[in-house]
This record gives sequence, structure tokens and C-alpha cells, in this order.
Amino acid sequence: MTKNKEILYLNKKVKSIHFIGIGGIGMCGLAEYLLIKGYRVSGSDTTRTFITERLEKKGAVIKYGHSASHVNKGVNLVVYTSAVKKDNPEYKKAHSLKINTIKRAVLLGELVNGLKLIAVSGTHGKTSTTSMIASILIKSGIDPTVFVGGNLDILGGASYRIGKGKWAVVEADEYDRSFLTLRPDIIVVNNIELDHIDIYKSEKSLKGAFRAFLNNLKDEGTVVANYDDKNVKELVDPIDEVVIDFGIKGTNRISKVKMSATKIVFKLNEFKVELSIPGYHNVYNASAAICATIFSAKSESILKSLKAFKGVKRRLELKYDTVKLKVYDDYGHHPSEVLSSLKSLKNVNKNRLIVVFQPHTYSRTKQFYKEFAKSLSAADKVYLLPVYAAREKVMKGVSSKLIYNLIKKEKFLVGSENELYADLMKSIKRGDRIVFQGAGDVTNMCDKFIKGIKVK
Repeated sequence: MTKNKEILYLNKKVKSIHFIGIGGIGMCGLAEYLLIKGYRVSGSDTTRTFITERLEKKGAVIKYGHSASHVNKGVNLVVYTSAVKKDNPEYKKAHSLKINTIKRAVLLGELVNGLKLIAVSGTHGKTSTTSMIASILIKSGIDPTVFVGGNLDILGGASYRIGKGKWAVVEADEYDRSFLTLRPDIIVVNNIELDHIDIYKSEKSLKGAFRAFLNNLKDEGTVVANYDDKNVKELVDPIDEVVIDFGIKGTNRISKVKMSATKIVFKLNEFKVELSIPGYHNVYNASAAICATIFSAKSESILKSLKAFKGVKRRLELKYDTVKLKVYDDYGHHPSEVLSSLKSLKNVNKNRLIVVFQPHTYSRTKQFYKEFAKSLSAADKVYLLPVYAAREKVMKGVSSKLIYNLIKKEKFLVGSENELYADLMKSIKRGDRIVFQGAGDVTNMCDKFIKGIKVK
């Protein structure tokens, strides 16, 4: 366990802060938070988006493209993400001017560690669980500070909230061990599964990072843990801190799960929980949210908040809904996430399910191509897009074809966007459901496809 660390970077001398990659979902909330707190904020990004436009309206000065000229002596602090390489011209310029540079995770820790902090961790479900907890605390009048990896309607379309209360809830990302900058009062551990192969070479090293994170718990802190996940149970069982566990076999028992096209109903101990969003995985997310807030909010408020919760953008989000066709946008980019989303839709009805899948990063594709093929085979037809490289360079011998070759259902290896839209348009049947899935720019393709349908 640990005590709060002193503020090292965001001290009284800091007036002007520059963000490299300010439009990223993890960066924009911090930037907007600091703008409202009175700091001068500048930043750079590759393209103009609704996020950067929002920041500009709030007063941020944003340059497009990366250039050393974007950083000058008037800047006191430069914030960057793990995706920024050491040869980035703005990063290099900051060092040449001897300006402090910190990762966004360090800045996040400095903003929230002094509050009563709920940190939500796990390979899957972090954004949804964090959002559920935030919704419960907001609607219970607790007025929390929130930082989450998605744009939420309950936050006015933002990914952050500045509260006046003593509580904060944040998404604790294991990527690049970012969550080790946090000092939580409550740690939620939803699941532990190998994913970021570029960071963790084995499940053992991943568990080691989560073990270190648990050691960051403040004195008299609490761990909320999904005991249906064997890796979580194995890691949490030996610790001395207070543990609130949940699951089908947990102390706080999940039972009587019923799903329909519009809702999920289940019991957690004596509580009857109703959700207005799809996906069996949300039973676990909601259970975690209940266990994390039961001592700070009234049970009646918790259950009402969960029933009213409308989900997170790109988490099996229904974007087009007619009798003839339903189109979903889903962030799933790990085999387990893919399978969970597709199975949830298959369980609702037997209409044809089509998935347009974009593999995310070469390292993940190389490691899990067999698992992806198996998960995608839950659909009736699969369109495979080229690998979205993200932060990586092309990896020789790794492509979407590795997955394609092993899929046992009707499949289509996409050569171009126009080819994708043309084939989809001519093959749609009444009652079809199409899921655009992945963590890259496949979401833009989903929007373009829907726009094309409406025009037609």
C-alpha cells in the first residue's frame, strides 16, 4: 500500500502546457480540464476532428502536423503519450529547451491522486465500467471528477468531468504500465488477459504489472474483483486488503441473467438489476460498478442510474435501426471482446449477422490470428479489412489474410473501401445486422456506409 506522492510537475510555476497529440481520447480530457482550471493550453495533432474543434472553442491553440516550431520557451510543461516516439520534433525541441516532459499518465495521477479515487482496470470493459460508476456518482449527487476513455452523453459528449466533490473515478490503463502512476482508494479489476504484446511478452509479466498496481492501493483501500476470472482471483486472493468479489461463483453472486433485444435483467445478491444496453459482458461491468459504489451511494440510486445508462459510444453502439437493417459500431479489438459482442447479438435473435472487422496492430494480429478467426466465425459473414497499424510499423508476413485463411464462414478479403460498400449494398437482406468492429478508423467506414444507405 502507498501514500499520496507529492506534486512534482504541475507546480505553481507551470502556466502554459503543450500536448503532443492533443486530440487523443486520453489527452483531450486532460487538456480541457486544465483549460477550465485557467492554464494556457496548446497542442498538436495530425488532423482536425470534432475533438480538436471542441478544444479550440474552449481556448486551446492547436497546430496540425508535428513541428519543432509548435514548442517555444513560453511553454512550461509538455505532455505526450506512449505513441509519441523520441524522434518527434516537438518532443526533441522540448528537451533542447530543457522543458519538463511527462507522459499523460503522470499528469492524470497528479490531478486525481489527492482525491478519493476509484480506478477501474482490466483488459476489457474499463470504459463501460468507469462510465457506469461515473453515472451512479453523478446521479447520486456526489459530484465526482471523471476521466474516461470514451465520449459520454452523461458528460455532455466529453471524456472528462470536473467535480466539486471529494471523489474521482478514472479508467486505469495497463498499456505501457500507465496505471502505475495512480494511487487509488478503490481498485476495480474486471479481468486479466494478455493483449498488448508490444508491452507484455507473457501473461506472467502482465500479472506482474497488475500486482504492482494493487500495491499502489492507499492505506485502508478496497479491491473490487471479478472472481469468475481465474487470473483475477489468483492475483487478488493472497492480498491482505479488503476485497469485495463478485461473479457467478462470487461472494456477491450473479444469477438469473435474462437478455432481450432491448435490455438485460439479472440479480446481484438480492438486488434486481436492469440494464438498457446489450452484451452479456455488461452484467460483469454493472456488477463491478455496484460493488464499487455501494458504500458511497444509496442502492436505489445505483439501480436507477444503471437502468438509465445508455452505454458508451462505439461499445456495440446501435447507429442505424430499421426493420430491414441494423448497423452497429463496436470498439472490440481483442478476440475475447469480438466474441462477446457477436455472441450477444446472436443470442438476441437468429437474423443474419455480418461483421466488418479491422485488425488493430500487427503484433496483436500475429499473436492472436487463430483466436480472431475462431471468434469471427460466430458471425454468418465476415469482411476483413487490412491491418490498422496504429503505432506500429508494417510487420513482414503479417496481414489480415492470416485470419481470413482460418475463418470457416462466408468471408470476403476487402481490397478497398469502395469494394466493401459495393458488396455490402448488393448483399443486404431484410433483417440483417452489420457490425463494424475494431479500434482503428473502421468507425469512419461505418458512418460512410450509413450515410450511403440514407442517400440510397
